[in-house]
Amino acid sequence: MVKEHTSVVACPDCRGSLEEINVGSEVMGFVCQRCQLIYPIKDDILILLGSKSRNYNLEYDLIRNIEQKIQSDSRLTEWLLECINKTLNLLASHKETKSWEWEDEEFWARHYAEETTVTAPQNWNDRIWQREFLVERLADRTNLRGKTILDVGCGEGQNFRLLLSKYCDETTLYIATDICLEGLKLNRSRNTHNNSLYVLCSADSLPFHSELIDILCYFGILHHTERKAKTIPRDSELVRSGGYILIHEAVPNPLKLLPGQLKSRLSRWLGDTEETSAHEERIERRDLFAQLVSVKELEVVSVKGDGGLFYFEMMRFFRTSMLNNKKLFNFISSLSILLAKTLGPIFPPLRSSGIRLLVKKS
Repeated sequence: MVKEHTSVVACPDCRGSLEEINVGSEVMGFVCQRCQLIYPIKDDILILLGSKSRNYNLEYDLIRNIEQKIQSDSRLTEWLLECINKTLNLLASHKETKSWEWEDEEFWARHYAEETTVTAPQNWNDRIWQREFLVERLADRTNLRGKTILDVGCGEGQNFRLLLSKYCDETTLYIATDICLEGLKLNRSRNTHNNSLYVLCSADSLPFHSELIDILCYFGILHHTERKAKTIPRDSELVRSGGYILIHEAVPNPLKLLPGQLKSRLSRWLGDTEETSAHEERIERRDLFAQLVSVKELEVVSVKGDGGLFYFEMMRFFRTSMLNNKKLFNFISSLSILLAKTLGPIFPPLRSSGIRLLVKKS
């Protein structure tokens, strides 16, 4: 599948075109003529990392392997070897450093490695049922057959596999991106949609050409990025006119609006805990809307909150029942949203702690 879709990818630094590096019939990697840098492939997964997030441990041996193959093929140019040398030097400069993305990746690599050993995949019903709101409204507005879908920070791919794929056909191109190789491998092993492309890259530097994507999905990924909501304006350039952006994000916990001592006591009583990956900083609602408004071609066509104190307390005590009963889940979710609207202004913990947005690009 790599060779069939290489025209959609671009240099993560300059977004210029990439040329395939072919040795015989095998695509070994890519080169950007403008930046003069090499990008490898591992297990049919494209590795397209921007200069600040390149990874010595992951890429160095892959680039050296390309170098050895090129040296054995007299048809390939000296210029290409110079590009390889430049790339190896860049990787060597990252040997003792760790960028923002890779601090987070360590947690997720362990998570996905553990997930590959379980007999039953994780139950994602809560996230899937929440995100149905977005996908159903998307399907009402556009046909996903033949479209290009970009899933940013895809993880194991549950959002496409369990939600979006039912609206697609064999001509729909699914592009899965993540910083974690283990996540991409797990996604591929569970995904039955053949027309799929897997790209290891940073969510802060997506390596695709402008106006290529029909559906851009941010499902709980923006708060893991270094630039947070500020990634949206640049990424919106990837979306075709008439295309859509789906956003589901956690916003700051309403408990944080309470006075210090009351917040501390209520948090302990509620069993409020933080996730343990390196970057769990939530996005301020006002920052999210400010970035959307800054791009005149973007229009928010649907918006809905979720979560909040009532929802999370019900999930704490009745999690199994809620994850296996869609009617019960939707009833409690709807009641939580109602409480957020009516009592949230008076008692902040009842306010929504998540937001779902369907955005159209004119």
